[in-house]
Amino acid sequence: MADNYIELTNENFAEQVLESSRLVIVNFSTEQSAACQIQEPEFAALSREYQDRVTFAKLNVDSQAELTHDLKVTGIPTLIFFKGGQEIYRIPGVMMRNRLRRQIEGVLLAANNA
Repeated sequence: MADNYIELTNENFAEQVLESSRLVIVNFSTEQSAACQIQEPEFAALSREYQDRVTFAKLNVDSQAELTHDLKVTGIPTLIFFKGGQEIYRIPGVMMRNRLRRQIEGVLLAANNA
C-alpha cells in the first residue's frame, strides 16, 4: 500500500482518522464481497492520484466489527469521508473511479471553501 493508503483498526482509527487534519476517506469492506473486490483497485488507484491531498484507508468490517457498528455502517462497500475528525460525506455501494474522482473533487472544493 502507498503511504497515504493505510489499514485501519480499532487501535489506530482515532489517530489516523479523527486526529488527522487531512481529508480521510475510509473504505469499509470485506474480502468475501464481490462488490468490494470490484471497488478495491479503483480506490487504490485514486489513493496514488491524490496522495498529496487525501489519506485513503481500508477497514475490514469482519475484523473491526465494533467500529463498523459504532459508525453505523450497514452495507458494504461503504466509503466515509472524514475531515477534522467529523464525518462529512458517506457513499454506500460500489463507486467506480471516474465517479469517485468527481465526488472527491467536490468534497475537496467544499472543504477549501468552508
